[in-house]
This record gives sequence, structure tokens and C-alpha cells, in this order.
Amino acid sequence: MRNLLILSVASLFTFTGCQTTVNQVAHKPAIEISNQDELKPIAITKVVAKIKRGAEIGAIQFGAFCIDQGKINWKSGGKVNLSTEELVDVFKDELELNGWPVVGSTDDLFSGYDVSGAEILVAAKISQIESAVCYPMTGFGNFTDAKGSMRIDVDWQIYNPARKEIIGELSSSGSAEVGTMTSGVEYELLNSSFASAVNNLIATQKFLSLAERNKNSPSSKQVAITTTIPNSNIKNQSALNPVNTVTNSTVTIRTSVGHGSGFVIGDGNYVLTNSHVIGQAKHATLITNNGIKIDADVLSSDKARDVALLKLNHVRLLPLHLDTEKPALAQTVYAIGSPLDESLSGSVTKGIISSIRTLDGYEWLQSDVAINPGNSGGPLINESGSVIGISTAGYQRGGSQVGVNLFIPIKDALKFLGVKLEDIKT
Repeated sequence: MRNLLILSVASLFTFTGCQTTVNQVAHKPAIEISNQDELKPIAITKVVAKIKRGAEIGAIQFGAFCIDQGKINWKSGGKVNLSTEELVDVFKDELELNGWPVVGSTDDLFSGYDVSGAEILVAAKISQIESAVCYPMTGFGNFTDAKGSMRIDVDWQIYNPARKEIIGELSSSGSAEVGTMTSGVEYELLNSSFASAVNNLIATQKFLSLAERNKNSPSSKQVAITTTIPNSNIKNQSALNPVNTVTNSTVTIRTSVGHGSGFVIGDGNYVLTNSHVIGQAKHATLITNNGIKIDADVLSSDKARDVALLKLNHVRLLPLHLDTEKPALAQTVYAIGSPLDESLSGSVTKGIISSIRTLDGYEWLQSDVAINPGNSGGPLINESGSVIGISTAGYQRGGSQVGVNLFIPIKDALKFLGVKLEDIKT
């Protein structure tokens, strides 16, 4: 959220002639955090309202006795962006008040709203509003000062950017009363009701569990061995140009939602790729670099680690050797795949191992080798032509490569799929 849209909350309502004070929701005790290191940094990225145009959301009242004079109807239909600085700061303030680690600032007008330090992203959808606004001094010509009450229902989505998926959906309600006449009561009611809904969100154990760091790293996860495959003999590859061999063993994977890459392993009838490439599909179409289409079945996948194992139907291709040893820093590597479009299959880029990092509890190979959408699931190979990793995530800024890309170590991919390698004796 780089551009925060500032809207007049009052302009979202139109008054039309019944309800008294809105019932208030319970203000639950928020969970207080004593050790921020146990939680992932959180940022809010979007607040929207999705209420049907013309829906009645409360009553407008006039006079000393606050007599109902009409209805408050929702004016803007569909999804309305309410991501003002106020609501963003309200979210931050509520979390900070209770010791939660929260990032993102609206202070820098040039750089925009920076959430790069967040490991958990939160978005909010206001699905219902009930309100009652009273203008007691209308008989004296004062149509500005008002008091009132409001209740809102909020649906929350929690997103893990490292896993590139929504990891939770929750709901909470909030309410507020303003008993002293003030101008801009609509802003105060909305901000205070939203703060109450945020408080009730961080009062839940479920939200806490989504934000908690894994006490036991997923890297130590015990996975039962379900498949044993041979590790292709590296001597079968071309000693002069191993990259040529690897391109012939790299395939494009086509599903109903797009395409990605994969590569052949084992005895020639298994293919490794990313879980997000195949999604929920049970079957996929594989296309070799010379255009041959092959059907494949999805044997297993691990969505959290983003790896999947496919099996070819009645066909064998030239498999690649897998090197499970940790690579050295600055080691030369190549990424191969089908970036951006299927017609670019077999594209090769060159770089080095920049670092080996642990993010979100998982180990990653970092490299400056260029990858793009469509490369996902393709092999990262060393100069001997052995696969050391799987292309997974590429960082871009302004649509340009920044040389920071992440690859799943091949050892991790096999472990999370329950695959054991058997070396071929020579």
C-alpha cells in the first residue's frame, strides 16, 4: 500500500426518516506480548468496506431528545477503500499498546507506506456498520456538533509473504460511543470502533498462533519416507557442456491457471517442481523443450515448503543428478526454466550463490541469478550440471530485477516430500 487514499468518512453516508443508541460489543482483554522476538513483525496493508449501496446502516437524530428523523444509508456501493492514515495508525497503535511487533509508517510522505520489514500482512474488510448520530443543537442552527454510537463487523485476512498464501481468516467486532458533542463525530466513531475491533482481534488465541514464530523450526520436521528413487549418475551427462543436458531435462508444466517449470529426476519418470505451480491440480501437462506433451500425475506435495513431486505416464526422460551438499558462497550457478511465456522454455541465466539464509523457519539459497514468473519449479544447477536447488521466489522493484532471488535447497525439497535417494553404483 504505497498510496494511502484519504476519504472523508462523512461523504460515505447519505441521510434519508429508526434506531436509538447502537448496542455495544464486549471489549475483550487484548493479549499482551512480553517478548516481541517470539512473534513475527506485523503490518496492515489494506482496509476496505464492502457494503451494498443503499443499505441502511443507522439512524440520524435531531434535537435535545435525539428524535429519529431519518435513516443513514450507505452511499458508495461495492468495495470502498478506507485506508486512511487514521485507520492504519489506529491498527498500529492498538498493537503497540499491547507490545505486539508492528511495522509500517505513514510519516514519510516521499517513500510511502513501507511494510518490507513485515513477516505477517493483515488486510481488513468492514462488512457491516450500525450507527446512530444525533445533532442535539439543530434548533439553535448548529448542524456541526454531534454525538452518537457505532458498531462495525470486520473480516480479517492474514497473509504470509514468505509462503505467498493466506494463512488465516478471522472476524471481530468493535463499537464506540461519543457522549459529548463534537465536530467530526463520524471520524471519531469509525476510528474508535475500528480500534475496538483491532483490540478484539488481538485478544484471540488464533491470531496469536498465526503470528507466533515456530518454536520448533519446520526445517526439523520429521517426514516419513514414502518414495525411494535412484540418483542419476552424473557421468551420463555431457562433460563438455552440462547445461545443454540440463535444458533437455527441464520441462514446462502447464495447468489451468498458468505455467511453471520442472525437471526430471530418479529413473526418468519423476519430476520435481513447486507446489504453487500445480496448485490444487491432481494432473498436469508437461512440455519438453522440443515440444512433446506428456501427461503426469501429482504424487505428493508440501504446500508450506512449496515443493511437489510428479510422475510421468508411460514415458521416461533423461534425469538429472541431485547434489544435496550445501553449496559454497560465490559458487557459479545456472537457473533454467520457462520465464514469462512457454515459448521461452529452456532459458538459461547465470549467477552466483550470494548467501544461505533462514527465513520463516526454512533454509533458502540466495542467488543473483535472474528468474521471473514461469521459472518457478525449475532447477538451479552447479557447474557440473547437478541440481542444487529449485527456483521459487524472485524479488523485483519497479518491475526490474534486483539480484535477490530464493531457491529451495534440493535436500530440503526431498525431505519434505518424503523422498529418499539411492546412489547408483558405478
